[in-house]
Amino acid sequence: MFRLHRVLIGYAVAVPLALILGYLVATPDMASVAVVGMVLFFLTLPLLIQWNHFLLIFFWNSAFIAGFLPGSVQLWTIFAGLTLGMGVVHRVMGQRNFLRAPELTKPILMLAAVVLVTSKLRGGWGMRVMGSGSFGGRNYFYVLAAIVGYFALTSQAIPIAKGARTVKWFFLSELTYGMTNMVYVLGPAFYFLFYFVSLDFVYGQAAADWMQDAVRRLGGLGPSASGVVCFMLARYGLRGIADFTKPWRLLLLLAALVAGMFSGFRSSLALMGILLVVQFFVEGLWKTYLMPVLAVLGILCLTPIFLFANRMPASVQRSMAFLPVNIDPSVRMDALNSSEWRFQMWRAVWPEVPKYLLLGKGYAIDPVDLYLTEQASHSGLINSYESAMVSGDYHSGPLSVLMPFGAFGAIAFLWLLGAGIKVLYCQRRYGDPRLKMINNFFFSYFMTQCVFFFFVFGALNSQQSSFLGILGLSVSINGGVCRKKDPKRVAKPASVAAMLEPA
Repeated sequence: MFRLHRVLIGYAVAVPLALILGYLVATPDMASVAVVGMVLFFLTLPLLIQWNHFLLIFFWNSAFIAGFLPGSVQLWTIFAGLTLGMGVVHRVMGQRNFLRAPELTKPILMLAAVVLVTSKLRGGWGMRVMGSGSFGGRNYFYVLAAIVGYFALTSQAIPIAKGARTVKWFFLSELTYGMTNMVYVLGPAFYFLFYFVSLDFVYGQAAADWMQDAVRRLGGLGPSASGVVCFMLARYGLRGIADFTKPWRLLLLLAALVAGMFSGFRSSLALMGILLVVQFFVEGLWKTYLMPVLAVLGILCLTPIFLFANRMPASVQRSMAFLPVNIDPSVRMDALNSSEWRFQMWRAVWPEVPKYLLLGKGYAIDPVDLYLTEQASHSGLINSYESAMVSGDYHSGPLSVLMPFGAFGAIAFLWLLGAGIKVLYCQRRYGDPRLKMINNFFFSYFMTQCVFFFFVFGALNSQQSSFLGILGLSVSINGGVCRKKDPKRVAKPASVAAMLEPA
């Protein structure tokens, strides 16, 4: 009888609620969206409470966004705040403490302080809300969200038995970036999906339909391929991938590299190439028989590229434009123009750096200045890179730190990178042997990101999450920072003469 009453009560609540939600969906406006969102939030709240930490890890590298919110922020930022809040609740209730990593906490807090002080002194966050008349607050938001996300990741430890599975989803979630290009191919009937996945990698694909000389770039394949390569290196290592008794591993790695070349981004191929080289030396393979084997394999793979590069798709040719290969002159010119555009901007920006060493420029942008600059650029009155300068998009890692946050921001950021390298080295050397392969890869990946940030492409507002994501996940999987254990004091055995000596 009690079970029957429970079912009836359930129907009495669910049916009217379904009718109300159906009516709200049929008459969409801001109030309807808000009500539906609140209902869905409360319905999924038990799942969010139970799985918030794992969901944060999964969405960290994914393409999913919250298109129903102003600004269409990336979904991981929402779970970062939720997970940190749950961690604070558990800490207050005495159920669970945050994992300690003082080497990382100090530079992270210093960087957060620099960001907050700079934003306060340089016109606020400026997101066109609450009376603000400027732009740029989105960049502040992502830098601080990455810091919040780090503390959310370290709010609880991940059991060693679940470490490999967690790392798998952390990197394989990047496959969702391939959805962005797929949605565009499916046509306008599926464009509503862009409310849930990012548009960042679709522009190169769309430009080919509107501009005659544009190279069709499937940009989402870049991070998708990178995610597969990272997962394989963390799961098997280069030594395991080169195990010829399991050739599918090597074939999958090569397939991911080829797929990444269709993105048309030279940086994507450079990132994966640097990662493979760093991983090779971290694993110490240069001292083994695999050195000549992999060298021969590399020559065999590169030979057809050098011979037939000019016959490959334009996007693939553009990815290889930095290599000394024979490619289509128009594709090479497109790549050279992109590089020259950056060099011109850097030459114009570097003389401005001393003006902002004491107090950074911040991210605040006057919309009138941005509009006038873009119009003048389109009219050919000024150089095209000047609109990027106004918006703070410098395409350079060092400039993305020095210009917005000055010398204090640079000190905090370099301190963070140095502390991160030290912590990941300790995890690799003193961590649990069951996590050796994962810790080796985390160290390689962090070093690769540092090289990439300073010498290939860098943007603090977008790459801060990459640095802090790896550090936070490493601390969580290892249960803190692994340290060298003090040698146990072992009592020296008494000598034979002392044993025979009469008392």
